[in-house]
Amino acid sequence: MEDFHKLSQKVNAIKNIQKEIEIETSSLNEEVKINTSALDALTQRINNLHQNTNTLPIASEFDIQDKMFCVNSREIDSLLNEDLFKRNKSLSDKVYDLNNVDILVACVTGGIAVLTDFLIVKTPKNIRIEGEIKEASILTQLIKKIGFTEDKKKAKWIRALERWFPVNYDIAISENIKGMGPKNHRIFSLGHDPSIMGLIWGIKDIVCGTFSYIDKNGILHMDKVRDADIKRIFYAPILWIGHLLSDIFTKAGLPIPGGCALRILKFGSFGEKNRTIGDIIEYMYITGYDLRHLATASICNVVIELLIRTYLFLIGNKVFEENAPLFEKEYDRVKNYQKKHKLLMTSYSVAIYGNISKVAIYHGQPNAINIPIWYSFAKESISQFTIYKNSNNDSIKSIENRHLIDERFADLIKYDKNCESEK
Repeated sequence: MEDFHKLSQKVNAIKNIQKEIEIETSSLNEEVKINTSALDALTQRINNLHQNTNTLPIASEFDIQDKMFCVNSREIDSLLNEDLFKRNKSLSDKVYDLNNVDILVACVTGGIAVLTDFLIVKTPKNIRIEGEIKEASILTQLIKKIGFTEDKKKAKWIRALERWFPVNYDIAISENIKGMGPKNHRIFSLGHDPSIMGLIWGIKDIVCGTFSYIDKNGILHMDKVRDADIKRIFYAPILWIGHLLSDIFTKAGLPIPGGCALRILKFGSFGEKNRTIGDIIEYMYITGYDLRHLATASICNVVIELLIRTYLFLIGNKVFEENAPLFEKEYDRVKNYQKKHKLLMTSYSVAIYGNISKVAIYHGQPNAINIPIWYSFAKESISQFTIYKNSNNDSIKSIENRHLIDERFADLIKYDKNCESEK
């Protein structure tokens, strides 16, 4: 009997627990209904906002109703990646890309360089083309007056430099060297090249007592003209620089850097006289395209560099605080560097097309070529290749992805706050 009473008490306890479970279940069902109703109302409100503003609502981007019950972890990761990385860059990182204003500024800058090439650089001397005289560069003519007195004689300081810095490879006339004379002997001599290559050949000739040159056929010669003296190596660089300074401001001037070595290129057939590349380089030097006119032509580069750098300084993308993370500062430096060279590449491309037009207008006259512009265009082309090669750099991509995630979560938080304020 006692056992029967105990069993009855246990049954009553189970019934009480069952009732409590039923009550809790009913409460949970009511809560689910309320939440479902609130979710439907929220979705309807977002759709209404979308219809009123004609913009893509955040809720539709995440497609809540279709994705909230995903159970597969890989599917969830895939959906999150799809939602978070619909844009490959954050709005803050897109500042580093070229926009329409940037492209316009770069093109206008290149156009100003083209006008500078036509109006200021021109050619080193007056030339007649099909009966029309093309005037020489005023600036080049002004530079060429340096080192001469009013009666067109060498200035005293030029004559002093010639006395202080004589070299053994300064040979103007030689019976054994055909085609070389006072007007073109510097384009023959490798030691007269105003470049690192010229420095090496100049020191070698001074120390070894030789005269190194390239003849009319593009063949290298090293003629012995005096005894070798190894002690000259200590002052040979100074002697080489001093001699070049004495030659720059003479009538013939100095060839352009690399001009002496380029004479070895005896191939090609250009113009009515079927000149080779080496012959064209020599012709340009003889007709006045020397180091001084190269300086005049470089004004186009100065215009582009100055205007582009000024523009970048004025727009100033980002300014970080002193305690900002180092990787953010480095990212800003790299992206600004890339943007600068993209702008320069655009400007030099416009300038190149302008110079091609100038050469065409001058009927293929080689003195119309703006060598500094072509050099800078080649250099910027290499920089663009480097930028493209490093565009998939993992560290850069990781920083951009972090910026994108931060921006997307900021949008979510902002949206959540707006929803709470509307309740």
